[in-house]
Amino acid sequence: MPRTITVLIADDSQMTQQLLADAARASRLPLRCTTTDNGRECLTLLNGANIDLAFIDVHMPELSGTQAFWSARKQGIQTFVTLMSNPPAAEAVELAIKLRAYEFLFKPFTVDDVVGVMQTYARISSPSKILIVDDSSSVRQIVQKIVHGSVFNCEIAEAANGETALMLCRTTAFDAVFLDRNMPGMDGISTMKRLQLMQSSAKIIMMSGERNPAKEHEALDSGACAFLQKPFRSEDVDKVLHAAFGLRSPHLKVNASEPNFDVAIEGSTIRLAHKSTGHVFEYLWSHTPPYLRNAVVRCAKAYTVAPGRVAGVAEQTALLQLRSAQLLAA
Repeated sequence: MPRTITVLIADDSQMTQQLLADAARASRLPLRCTTTDNGRECLTLLNGANIDLAFIDVHMPELSGTQAFWSARKQGIQTFVTLMSNPPAAEAVELAIKLRAYEFLFKPFTVDDVVGVMQTYARISSPSKILIVDDSSSVRQIVQKIVHGSVFNCEIAEAANGETALMLCRTTAFDAVFLDRNMPGMDGISTMKRLQLMQSSAKIIMMSGERNPAKEHEALDSGACAFLQKPFRSEDVDKVLHAAFGLRSPHLKVNASEPNFDVAIEGSTIRLAHKSTGHVFEYLWSHTPPYLRNAVVRCAKAYTVAPGRVAGVAEQTALLQLRSAQLLAA
């Protein structure tokens, strides 16, 4: 029987409370919801009601949502928190990042946005069995530390070669495998193909310290769900595991780790230049949905990161900029 998840909804807007309640029903998860419309009661509930998951509005009577959240964190409360606000205030977003909020939802958001957060919490509150396969013991230790630093609750096993990995897979079902591309003996591609026959549901994340686009494409074409270049970070693990498990990625962490667009708004056009790659994304924007239309991508002549990998971040950045400039409704 799945454990009941206790959810706190803290917002003084009846419309937002209703949307969150609708999302709880739509999620089909075992949720028990508690609602408050002021920050002081929000803090009291965070401190004493064993809240698993909280949606907290930044602006509330008596005590702001950010103050309540900060006070709870100061007292050691590690609730999985999503902050909510009208057009974003930079200070609130910065504080959300510092306090390790999972997400920051900008109004108006949808039931699907909220369901995505709820589904993520349900997934990460259960352990994920992870196998790390690399012929270097020091690399395995580093990768294990990085994976443990992700938002996911991971139970990790290690293998020094493909043969050992296959032996472990005969007795244990793994959710994901971080697999080195270049290993002596049975290499990563050969290991992956045999792993897939044994555990077709396991998500394979290929790793390599070698920057070789041809080998990366070969791995992805052979069935890897992602390819990580060493060294990588816990944020990179979060992104690939969200995608591997079919979860909605948090915009807060994407924007925090990749604040790398130059943005220009000219009339009905918004243009974003990705600083790291040089790709340019251009949209016609509208006051009514869909807010971004007629997307045009101008690829940089020399690049190692495909435009599709940052397109989603470009769209979210464009929407945030338009709302910040009060060109879109809150």
